[in-house]
Parts: sequence; structure tokens; C-alpha cells
Amino acid sequence: MKTIRLSVGYGDSPILPRVELELRPGEFTVVIGPNASGKTTLLKTLAGILNPMGGAVVISGSELHRIRPGRRARLVGMVQTGRPDVAGMTVEEVVALGRYPWTGPVHMLSPYDRKIVEDAMKKTAIECLRDREVSELSDGQFQRVMIARALAQQPKTLILDEPTTHLDSRSRIEVFTLLRELARREGLIVIASTHEIELAFRFADRLIAITEKTLLSVDDPEEILTDERFLETFGFNHVLHLSPITLSVEYRGGEISPGRRVFIIAGSGTGARLYRTLTKVGFRISTGILHENDVDYFVARGLGLEVIPEKAYNPIGDFSYHLAKEALLGSDYVVFTNPPIGEMNVKNLTLLRDAVENDIPVFALDNLKEISVKGVEPVTSTRQLLEKIGTKNIKRGIRPPSITRLGSLKER
Repeated sequence: MKTIRLSVGYGDSPILPRVELELRPGEFTVVIGPNASGKTTLLKTLAGILNPMGGAVVISGSELHRIRPGRRARLVGMVQTGRPDVAGMTVEEVVALGRYPWTGPVHMLSPYDRKIVEDAMKKTAIECLRDREVSELSDGQFQRVMIARALAQQPKTLILDEPTTHLDSRSRIEVFTLLRELARREGLIVIASTHEIELAFRFADRLIAITEKTLLSVDDPEEILTDERFLETFGFNHVLHLSPITLSVEYRGGEISPGRRVFIIAGSGTGARLYRTLTKVGFRISTGILHENDVDYFVARGLGLEVIPEKAYNPIGDFSYHLAKEALLGSDYVVFTNPPIGEMNVKNLTLLRDAVENDIPVFALDNLKEISVKGVEPVTSTRQLLEKIGTKNIKRGIRPPSITRLGSLKER
């Protein structure tokens, strides 16, 4: 499928003008964009439900809107948002509706048609539901039925408009996994729109992002992460950040209150959860010393924290150590998250001792295991840590954070 100078929209003004796309079999393409940006209009035009305002959609060498509806339904299957009115029908009966373009005038199913219906149910793992009425199904099960019905059409292209709407987290992942597998295993062109940006980046072979009357299409979804139009359209600014490394959206927190400066000695992923928790409640965080290939380094950078780094695979040097010590001595609290300590990061233990020697309240999550440092107070959870911080006298006499607010957080 490809588009040639395609313009889509309603009335006299196109929503998306001069769209040029080439979609290939075996690829899963995901369309993202804000509400009312034109995602549904684009997909309906690609499916032949809407005529283009200009240009053409070409599939199998023919202009889609010039193909008779029956033949078009054999080429393109579409799953639209919402539940169609199929009350009283069983799963198998609904899937069998997909054979309508292939049956004769009386629409009787042949043995071959029934085999296709069976195959569609197997491919979507719903054969065990065949005799249940669709009104009894969960949203996730119902979505699989709709996908199976579209597959029963034996299309070359499968188009889905926000197939994960109203689904829980597990069902959203299952649907995206299924769509990617169908593209690969069946050699289909699969196109789906979604508001699930993180899922889009993780599952898509090709990403289409709709910004202000502009369509950005990239073969490698991660290419778009630095595009200013994309970042502005989706609100990734000072407060929200989409990490190009972890592909996760990070909340950088709101206003920071006085007396909330914490230095976190972390590494190997032991600090990530604490970074996020303390950011949410308004702490100013410095952390280190982290090697530049450490997962905590990427999470901390994504959260906009002050990070004292060291080059990957290098022992912590004096320069990094002195930067970290300066940040540590300017903090109200120090937290040691029990990262693995070895030759490369042993100076983080020196930082821990520096904090104790300078009378900074020091806490260690999950006790200190094999490390023996006097003056460090063990805590067993993030909540206990926050309670301690809320009641501890700050050495600079600044009013501690609100215990009521901190106490509402869940256990680590």
C-alpha cells in the first residue's frame, strides 16, 4: 500500500495534505497523535471508508477508492473504535461475518469458509470462546473477536483505530503483541492508531506521528525522539520527558521545597524507584557517582536530576569524586541504596563515610549487608525513609517536609 499526494479530511479544508507513505507487508505501523489531529480520518481513508480529498491510496496496483466495495473488503479489513451492535450473537457467528465479501448472494458458508473462520479464531486465541455470546466478553476478549472477524476477510492490509481503548494494561500489551505477530507471521500490512506512546515506540516497526497538519513517518521510531515538532505536540517539555534510552515517560515533578535536598548514592538500578518517589514529593536530588552505562544514570538523566557521572568501564576518578563530595556536603540528607560495590565504584563508600563524618543524616535502604559503616541508619522501605526524613532534625534548621503528604506513599 502506498499513498500519492494524498489529502485527507472533510469539507473544503484537508486535515492532512499531501501525505506520502509506503507501507510494506510484514510490518507493524503505529499512528500516534493528539485528539482531533486526524488519526481516524487518515485510517478511514486508507481503508477506503472515506474518499480522499486529493491524491490516491494505491493497493495491489489499483486506486483504492475506485475498487468495488466487495473486492475492497477482500483487500482491507478495518477494526473501528467502539462495539458494533452484535447483541445476541456468539463469537463464532461474529467472526463468520468476516466472510461476507467472499460468499454468494445468499451468504451461505461453505466448508472452506468455515475453515477460514476457524483459522481466524485460532490466530487470535479465541476458539475456546466460540459458543459464548459477545455481550458476555471482557473488552480485551471482544477486541480479539473484532480482529478475528477482520482476519476472516483474508485481507492484505489490517487497519485498527485505537484498538487498546478501554483495555487494561495487560490486555493492551497482549493486543499489540498479537498485531505485531500477525504482521510478521501472516505477512500482513498492519496499521493501528493509539494514544499509548510508550507501547508505540516498543512495538512499532514504523511510526507515524501526526503533529500540526504535518505527518512525520520514520522507519525507526526512535529517530523521532529529537524532533522538536514531535516533542512540542506531545507535551514533552520541562515537566514530562520521554527518555531516548529507556523509552519511558518520566515525570520531573513540581515545585521543590526548602530543606528537601538529598544526595543518593546508587547504581545498578538500585536508585531508580527512589529517584521517582522523591521527585514526586518535591525533593531536589543529586546522585552519583554513576557510570555512564548504568541504568540509574539513564533514569536520573531522564528525570532531570543533577548527576555526577564517570565514564563507562573506568574506575571513579578524583575529579568525579570531588564533584560528588561537593554536592553531598550541600545536601540535607544522604541515602545509600546498596548498589554492588567493586573496584570501579569503591569511592562511593568514601562518599558514604564523608557524609557520616560531616554529621549529615545518612540512611541505607535494606540495611547495609556486608558493608560496615557506623553512623548510617538502616531503613527497610521508601515509606519508612520518608517518615524518617519528615521527623529528622535538619542540620541547617530548615522546616522538614510534611509527614502527612509523605505518609500517603505506598510501601517500597
